[in-house]
Amino acid sequence: MKKILSIVLLSSLIFGSCSQSPERETEKIRFMFKPGTLKFITSSFNTDKQTMSALYGNPPALSLLSDPGHPLEQPASLKLVTYRMQDDPHYFGSKVNGELILVEKIQSRKDGQWEYETEYGEIPPDQSRKQRIALILDSQPVKFPQ
Repeated sequence: MKKILSIVLLSSLIFGSCSQSPERETEKIRFMFKPGTLKFITSSFNTDKQTMSALYGNPPALSLLSDPGHPLEQPASLKLVTYRMQDDPHYFGSKVNGELILVEKIQSRKDGQWEYETEYGEIPPDQSRKQRIALILDSQPVKFPQ
């Protein structure tokens, strides 16, 4: 009888401790950006605004950012994707991508100018399109070891 009682008590303790922890659900729908054929170039974090951004581009865009003096031979395309940071529920003190805030796209034109558009969200009201283009073109690519 003691064995049966011990087994029942132990199993109820095990099953009782395996309940799901209540995690904070966000009311926002979390969209993930799919870069398609574009490659990752660099990332940045703004702790004041609690945002993180990733810059994607095609090979001519990567060449341009690596060497700004290099003339463009093919059209360059860049996309800057900005997310709100949120706490990672799996690792204490870590942050992960949260709500998708903004997707900006710039493309080079034949006349050497840049075409700007927002694919998702709105640009900050205190910045112009020219400022956003300059911010994107000022990015330094991450150097991966070969």
